[in-house]
Amino acid sequence: MIDASARRLLVFREVVDLGGFNTAAVRLGIAQPSVGAHINALEAQVGQSLLVRHRGARPQLTEAGRIVYELASQVVRLNEAAGLRLANLKASQSQEVVIAAHRDLAVSFLPQRLSRFAARHRRSRVVTRIGTIEDVLALVESGAVQLGVLLASGPLQGLKSEVVGLEPMHLVVGKAHPLARRATVGSGDLKKASFVTGLRNSRYFGIVEAALQSIGLVDYQVALELQESVAVKEVVRQGQSIACLPRCTIADELVSGALVILSVEGELTPLEIRCVYKAAPGQGAQQVIAALRE
Repeated sequence: MIDASARRLLVFREVVDLGGFNTAAVRLGIAQPSVGAHINALEAQVGQSLLVRHRGARPQLTEAGRIVYELASQVVRLNEAAGLRLANLKASQSQEVVIAAHRDLAVSFLPQRLSRFAARHRRSRVVTRIGTIEDVLALVESGAVQLGVLLASGPLQGLKSEVVGLEPMHLVVGKAHPLARRATVGSGDLKKASFVTGLRNSRYFGIVEAALQSIGLVDYQVALELQESVAVKEVVRQGQSIACLPRCTIADELVSGALVILSVEGELTPLEIRCVYKAAPGQGAQQVIAALRE
């Protein structure tokens, strides 16, 4: 008998499926040393090595690792199925819809739409959890929430989703930045400038990079990587850097003049606002999706 928690087995499965400790840490939203601690503890419980690790190479399963991986896959699958069934049961009994929202949308896109939903459906209740794109996807995949609302640049592998809106992307600088006074900013100027971005190994960085590629910007200098868009905005406001941000995150700063949109050659591809779900949404969740489309 293997006395290991479902969480520890999940971490082990993610390391194997994703091919590394760092990518597993990003997916799970935990620090890389925590992933290593889970794997070391699991190996101690089993009494055998589960992975053959070489720096720079994908970890390989030992024979014991293959046995534990099979167990981990079964446990995670059963745990997710049970969580989804319990969430659906709770929703049907209480008319409660639990959603996970990307933090940039939670303060701009959701409030007005959810307020309208609440006014129309007074017997329903919406509970919102907020986090990174990785957090939202993990909550949807585990069945802890019925819906996820996030920014994306296309369909998400392994989950059903539908577009409920589009979010414009802009290149912005502080009002004192030299490029702020330019009528048009060319690609040469952008390649020479320094950028502030999200964390390079995050999904958010990936969708922003796709937007930059839509105007032909594939080679640019990243001066800082920050997890929070609030921090990105503050660095841009005070310094000499550029950021590519959704309009919803910078609306107030544009009104106040603290940030300025650069006029560039070409048009940045807007991001999609997607509702994602693992199972077919129930009536309450469908009503929330309809409200988000308005």
